[in-house]
Amino acid sequence: MRVFLLETLIAITVTLTTAFGGLVAEDLVARDASCTISTVSDLWSDTCTSPSRLGWFIGTLLVLVVAMALRAWLMAHNGTLYYLRLLPAESADRMRAAVDVANARSLGFRSATGWFGTANAVVDLRREVDHISDELERAMNDDDDATGFVLAPNLAFPAALAVGYDVLLRERTHLAELPVEARRRRLPGGDTGVRTVYFDDGDDMWAERRWRSRRSQPRGELAMVTFPAGSAVAAPADRISVRRVWLSLQLEGGGPVSEVDAGHPLREAADLVVVVAPTHAPTDGAGRATAGSAPTDDSESDTTATLRPWTLPAGRWYPGASGRQIDRRTFARLVEELSGAVEQVLDDYPEAHVLLSGRMPRSVAFALGYVISQRKDDHIEGKRAALHPTRADDTRAQRAQARAENEGLSSLSRFWTSVTPVLEHLGEAKPTIVHAAQRDAAVHGLVADAPADTAPGSATPTTDPLRR
Repeated sequence: MRVFLLETLIAITVTLTTAFGGLVAEDLVARDASCTISTVSDLWSDTCTSPSRLGWFIGTLLVLVVAMALRAWLMAHNGTLYYLRLLPAESADRMRAAVDVANARSLGFRSATGWFGTANAVVDLRREVDHISDELERAMNDDDDATGFVLAPNLAFPAALAVGYDVLLRERTHLAELPVEARRRRLPGGDTGVRTVYFDDGDDMWAERRWRSRRSQPRGELAMVTFPAGSAVAAPADRISVRRVWLSLQLEGGGPVSEVDAGHPLREAADLVVVVAPTHAPTDGAGRATAGSAPTDDSESDTTATLRPWTLPAGRWYPGASGRQIDRRTFARLVEELSGAVEQVLDDYPEAHVLLSGRMPRSVAFALGYVISQRKDDHIEGKRAALHPTRADDTRAQRAQARAENEGLSSLSRFWTSVTPVLEHLGEAKPTIVHAAQRDAAVHGLVADAPADTAPGSATPTTDPLRR
């Protein structure tokens, strides 16, 4: 509606500007020879040009310029809305109302949707993910490059990683976080609850970013807590001997760190559990932080700490706007920190297979997949050398990979061969195949080794396997 009104205004002002411009030109032509361009003061005098006609001409011209600039801004920021949905068939799509609300402020609408079953022990989503990625790429290729791209993912966590990993972003790309309960009626000037973040890749925001290891950066917003899984009371002494790690990225908050994903057979079968999340420091009975409760290292913390929910850093709402903008720098720092945490686990335990679970906003999961794909090809500043030793039975490709990582290449370059995303649904956690680069045998082997019944056990934190 806003674009329609704006284009109507542009059409009217073009007509008025042309009409008044013609009248001004007629005045100049009809006057005597004293009205010459060389004498500017005479040219615009009352005897040469009608002041009212000249004023209307200049006024309508200014309105036309402003309207054209506003139209260009709307085209760049409120471009085509792309709704991406891939959820378990038992789940409900609770964002349909939010899609309608978001579509009202967009110039166009495209969708790529699907459902999948979860009956098998290993959930294979490669065909469904390929469908979403192909439809998204086809729609973006057919879209007008002069407009913006607003991607609204509603994808299960493993699918969000895979689609974000494969997507080729364009300039003027935004990500939208749709609310579960959107306002069904949008009053003029009301906040719809839709949150958008500028995630453009046309500049150096991601394509030319300088990546630094997580340990070389000042302490970020997320804590990393490592402790043995199951009934074990101590972590393996040799980090090279660790064969399986359960890595949980938690942004929703709630409960102690030691209880994150507790009870899942895949988690209990792991050698180590690593939780990356914002946390509250443990407190005593009076509500004061206990001594020594603050983490002293990147991966050492008390598991009695509780998870703290992370909220999207949305800015203030302006009257007339349909939603709020998320602070893009804070959003980018969070996604970079999450990718750095995954990279650090792969560095610390090079022989381990990582089971990756996550609870976070869908836009963050999608962005994490994209950032991993950007980070994996670069050398990481501040990365420690010789973290990935070679073994006698390594293949030539494995030796080349180890040498490249020891020389600074990101360990995320082997993300899909060393990491398996986990789908958590209806109280179950199942390994998921979502990308062609994953190894079927390795993923199915995770289920074969998992115990049938487990119960949450006590866990004690371990120290960082690689201290500063």
